[in-house]
Amino acid sequence: MIDTDYYYKLSKCVRCGSCKSACPTYLTTLNETMGARGRIAMLDGLVKKRLKPSKELAEKIFSCMLCGACKNQCPTGIDIPEIIYHGRTLLKKSYRKGRFLRTALKYSISRLDTLLSILRVGQKLFYRPLQKAGMLRYVPEITSTPFKKRVQVKKYINKISRIIIFAGCGVNYFYPELGDALSSILVTKGYEVVVFGGEVCCGAPLRSIGLEKEASKLAKKNIEHFNKVRADAIVSLCPTCTMSIKEQYPIIAGSTITNIMDINEFIIKYGIAEGLEIDPMTVTYHDPCHLSNGLGIRDEPRHILKSIKGIELVEMKNANDCCGFAGLFSSHFKEISKSIGRKKIGSISDTSAGTVVTSCPGCILQLENMKKEMGVDFSVRHVVEIIDEAMHGYLQLRITNYEI
Repeated sequence: MIDTDYYYKLSKCVRCGSCKSACPTYLTTLNETMGARGRIAMLDGLVKKRLKPSKELAEKIFSCMLCGACKNQCPTGIDIPEIIYHGRTLLKKSYRKGRFLRTALKYSISRLDTLLSILRVGQKLFYRPLQKAGMLRYVPEITSTPFKKRVQVKKYINKISRIIIFAGCGVNYFYPELGDALSSILVTKGYEVVVFGGEVCCGAPLRSIGLEKEASKLAKKNIEHFNKVRADAIVSLCPTCTMSIKEQYPIIAGSTITNIMDINEFIIKYGIAEGLEIDPMTVTYHDPCHLSNGLGIRDEPRHILKSIKGIELVEMKNANDCCGFAGLFSSHFKEISKSIGRKKIGSISDTSAGTVVTSCPGCILQLENMKKEMGVDFSVRHVVEIIDEAMHGYLQLRITNYEI
């Protein structure tokens, strides 16, 4: 985003405050500088040199959850998340909380397999005991074999079509069972499944801490993989990954990926969940921010759940409210994250549902963490786990693993 374009986008804000009505950080703190309008005003002051880069200014800009709720409220059509992303590139050196993380990600993001195998040992020896003692927050166990490396390699000749699974870091390293469930669903329906051994992070975490160039490099690597294999669709279990590839790759990498789809969108389009039945269960559904606000997908997961015989869907109040995770936000702004999370857990508990279903690995992590902290009991599941269970288990996987 060139400076003149950035000036123009900032100047479009008429200070009406409509964005504040949907901003989780503003509604939690009731502080003008913690809302979208305040952040835009501060960035306007920064680029016009009325404000100088500072630790305090950087903290306000980095406290945005990038949930996208404000974008849908803006009457002048400002892409507020993109305004914030660019603001973070301008202020990254002033954001002290992110110094270590920026350095670590710069040098490790392309070596995540090695890094996380080392961290897995530390997690077992040190983190897990402290977590059980209540001294540290819940973090799922790092898998010994990332999803992209655990698929079976078999030819599948009589296929309907070929589908690429973009796993993303959450599924690859923390929830590989979700990737297994999706693979099982697709193969059961007759699809050939492609998982890239050379897949890298979608780049969203790097953009969120101001590393625009580094995020661009990762995007271009993934685009190379996508272009080497012809497929009818690229599907992801993480709405942040899907949104990044669909909406941000044209901005940071200059390429539009037209066949990227969220898993809910894919399941509805191709009737994957039709005619399924499951043991009776009462569920409620939590909308991930990047799925509902970013991609506009709200009805599809509900339609999927309602179509499965045996499921009773009970809507919670404010189902579209954020869970408080927002990636690195939950570590850097813990108290605000917990406050938002407690409200969400309360909404879930009020439904009396035994299971909360969602469509985002990050939301699963946050909900698991908050339910443990609040001492409530319900299961948290991804929509693909429900579908896979309804299909009565796994067939022999027939997956082509492209080690590119």
